[in-house]
Amino acid sequence: MGFEPRAVAAYSMDDVGLWTWEDQESGAHVGYIADEEEGSRMGLAFVRFRAGVSFDFAWPYDEVSVVTRGSLTVRTGGEVVTAREGEILTQPAGVAGTFEIDEDMEMICVHFPTFARAFGMTLREYKAETDDGREPSNGEVTPRGREWGGGAFDPTRMQVFGPDDVR
Repeated sequence: MGFEPRAVAAYSMDDVGLWTWEDQESGAHVGYIADEEEGSRMGLAFVRFRAGVSFDFAWPYDEVSVVTRGSLTVRTGGEVVTAREGEILTQPAGVAGTFEIDEDMEMICVHFPTFARAFGMTLREYKAETDDGREPSNGEVTPRGREWGGGAFDPTRMQVFGPDDVR
């Protein structure tokens, strides 16, 4: 089933239209359901990482991920944050971290703005460049300042929330 931006619908990994990152050797897979090309205002992706995957990142968009299997650990700003099955991981734009995957895991990611707006290229263009061995720009962004911090949800740092955090 294709993404329809004006319809209420359920999606699974079987609905992924484009696996933008597939590295069989390392076990890293990111598959998009929706982005700018599909008429979406947000990116919607399924992610699978095999145990042992590790990489540095700083996303040029705000992302929320729900871990659906396994767990992942993020090292960021002197903190270690672990999100387990059923928990939500917030990843604010521009906040650098390192993903460390100790067990096979899967998650659903939603981010704003879309990949295309954040990186200045479509997912297909990005995949074509990386398939050709080129490393596209990261779509740089500055993290939010301290004036945004505080409260239960702090958009200046990565956090994990579970059902017990609902008030």
